Amino acid sequence: MLATLALGVASCNKTLVNTEESVGNLKANAATTSVTNEWSSNPYKLNVIYFVPNDVDSIPNFRKRLSKILLDAQNMFANNMDREGFGRKSFGLDLLNDSLINIHYIAGKYGKATYPYSGGSGAVKAEVDSYFNQNPSGKKSEHNLIIIPTYNTDPANPGGPPFCTGTSCYALDYVNLDAKNLGIGGDIGWKATVWIGGMIHELGHGLNASHNRMNKTLAPTLGTALMGSGNSTYGISTTSLTSTTAATFNNSQVFSTVVRSDWYASASAEITSLSSSFVNNKIIISGKFTTTKPVNDIVVWHNREPFGVNNDYDAVQWATKIIGQDSFRFECPLADFYDLTGNYEMRIGFLHANGSRTTLGYAYNFVNNVPDLSKVVTYKLLPTTGWSIVASDSNEPGSPASNVLDMNRSTVWHTPWSSTQTPQPHFFSINMGALRTVKGVAFRNRDNLNGAMKDVNIYSSTNSVSWTLIKTTQLSKVAGSWINVDLNASVNTQYLKIESTSSWGDFFYSHLADFGAY
Repeated sequence: MLATLALGVASCNKTLVNTEESVGNLKANAATTSVTNEWSSNPYKLNVIYFVPNDVDSIPNFRKRLSKILLDAQNMFANNMDREGFGRKSFGLDLLNDSLINIHYIAGKYGKATYPYSGGSGAVKAEVDSYFNQNPSGKKSEHNLIIIPTYNTDPANPGGPPFCTGTSCYALDYVNLDAKNLGIGGDIGWKATVWIGGMIHELGHGLNASHNRMNKTLAPTLGTALMGSGNSTYGISTTSLTSTTAATFNNSQVFSTVVRSDWYASASAEITSLSSSFVNNKIIISGKFTTTKPVNDIVVWHNREPFGVNNDYDAVQWATKIIGQDSFRFECPLADFYDLTGNYEMRIGFLHANGSRTTLGYAYNFVNNVPDLSKVVTYKLLPTTGWSIVASDSNEPGSPASNVLDMNRSTVWHTPWSSTQTPQPHFFSINMGALRTVKGVAFRNRDNLNGAMKDVNIYSSTNSVSWTLIKTTQLSKVAGSWINVDLNASVNTQYLKIESTSSWGDFFYSHLADFGAY
């Protein structure tokens, strides 16, 4: 492979790059051209890769076509960032000149059967990583846009949709993937919107953005959210970044104008106090927090059920700056919601300056078009110093029940899943060291909610032998935040037992990150 400008072709003996886009011509043009692009001085730039299996041909003029598409997106992002108060920030691109991107051309070691649409991204990513290991100066950031030419010969059926895994997103190239086809109508125009819009939507994910919807009162002027269904409106009608997407990009590595050594290093935030109210037809959320890494922006999403991955296209959202050193406040008018019925998950996201994000979820619901925010609250928990586990029915090796007492969400109690499949119910019991007055108990989940405790029984005891049922409840399916369960009446007790009788997703196992009492 060629290290200079990273424009070489790896391990392939057939001609895959046309003369117009040959390495020599591109180098010669780059050597005599200055770059005036607004973001050319960004210290980090998106890695754009053209990956070609050894039995597939590249699509003619891919460098020019893809350069135009990405430069247009770069400017569109800057306009939106400016509107949202961040200035004309955008993602950096490694440019040969003001109209041509340095695209890393990688010839795959194998045929397309090794890189199927479903399940093939790992094999592609492994070769991309190997390429950059051999060409380290070519890697400009942690963010990759990997484009693969279509495996189909019919331009009316290019293939599967683009997708994203972490900071690497995948898109396809085909003969009509050209910015000039956006908005022309007909099948060619529609597919240009779907595939170019899909590429830019997935690029948004690769730059850390989540799904969301344009708030209702803003939609008449700002149109469709790119990270909502903007992949079906891009180039046809107004498509914009929402405030939360802009705030996310403000903390993305390739938007940064400063160099730092801790990009995407582990970071966490905890809400130490939280209050919620419904005033003047607005949901008011305010609180204080602590953090292990500085936070630049805080965002909130309101997502109607169903929740979870790819169920959040309808999440309305807001962004704010920190008040002082440790406080935040959101005002979320109901006029910006599209549906005032059913169950909602409110997710508060802390956007760390190093690009990491901490997200804490809270459940609430609407009753007669009014939000019931009684669960959106925090309590001061009793100290767990001196507490211990009395017993548990089972645990996966390395995931003991004692993990629920360490106040560390990265460690969990997990019943067996890799070997013996112990069915529900599952339990653990706790010795609080002395008699305590307990008004309620609190549960905190890890991010992966498959198997999180759903229906639970809560017992108390003064001797850890005889147990009295004091509460049966269903826990909310949320991650990160404390799920508070008020008892029917305060109890004086030294021992508590938690019994899980079912889990979210109907798994045979259960798990929990942290447990507390108040």
